Amino acid sequence: MNQETDITQIILRYLNGECNIADRQTLTSWLKSSGKNQKTFYEMKDVWDASLKKEDNSRDALLRFYKQKATKNSASVKSLRLWKTVAGIAAVFIVGLMTILFLNEQPVKIHEGSYETTMMSFKVPFGSKSEVTLADGSTVVLNSGSELTYPGTFTGGKREVSLLGEAFFNVKANENEPFVVRTDHFNIQVTGTQFNVCSYTDDDFSKVSLLEGKVGVLVGEGTSAIDIVPGQQFYLNEKERKYRVLDSDVGMESSWKDGEFRFKEIAFPELLKRLERWYDVKLSYSSPELGKMLYNGNFRNQETIWQVLDGLKLTTSIDYKKTGFRKFEIIYKPMK
Repeated sequence: MNQETDITQIILRYLNGECNIADRQTLTSWLKSSGKNQKTFYEMKDVWDASLKKEDNSRDALLRFYKQKATKNSASVKSLRLWKTVAGIAAVFIVGLMTILFLNEQPVKIHEGSYETTMMSFKVPFGSKSEVTLADGSTVVLNSGSELTYPGTFTGGKREVSLLGEAFFNVKANENEPFVVRTDHFNIQVTGTQFNVCSYTDDDFSKVSLLEGKVGVLVGEGTSAIDIVPGQQFYLNEKERKYRVLDSDVGMESSWKDGEFRFKEIAFPELLKRLERWYDVKLSYSSPELGKMLYNGNFRNQETIWQVLDGLKLTTSIDYKKTGFRKFEIIYKPMK
């Protein structure tokens, strides 16, 4: 049995509720290896989900899809018990340190020889980062606690995705199909470029930092796009709903994707919030002096939270103590 046939059978066993631990480990490794593999899985799941809703055409569509993906081994096809009805399918499972959620907003519609894919959501838990490859070949690196919602296939002459959190986009150029990133705070219009977006719902700001190309940011419906060029940042104050276009060290803004955290004049509360996301911990403080502090420095993500806190203790006016599981209290302690 070749590898393609084997992984196809494992996928079908997963969808049919027959996956064992070894199957799940194999499927996890296969999904992590490439965006193409993730896309294949999503496509098969789309058709399978439809087969639970329709008895005839959808099941025929899945059989056609399976035959295209697997070798022509009729015995192995029969052994899969492809058409067994199951009570439910798990929509959530963990791939390494990342979580992929499959969100079906509408029933899948099956057409003769084709089908419409559902919207999918790729969610990265706190304490990790991961990369998504979209249908057009564009790539998105997602930071801790971020979620990207996107279609399995771009249609209608447009490419639209939605982001909660932070991500670095490398968008394939296509002037005929503009790329749009939607957030809760603004939309970004792109044709082909590299840029970093930070738009967490619990932050007081959102920003877009441009490395290459050109983007336009729309803050509200019916407004004109605010264009920025490489080396600039669009910065939106959420409380005041006011924006600025600033010169920016985009390499520093996106250093997280390369495993390095670089800061210049960052407010200490904001630093703690980022450390919470990156290390999946809770960092609390009560001293007003800490709220006024600014920090300059670098970390590598190979460092543990203990090493980072020890480094801060040596170079700034803080101490810390562990207060519970993954919980620390940051204490103001003037340097002598």
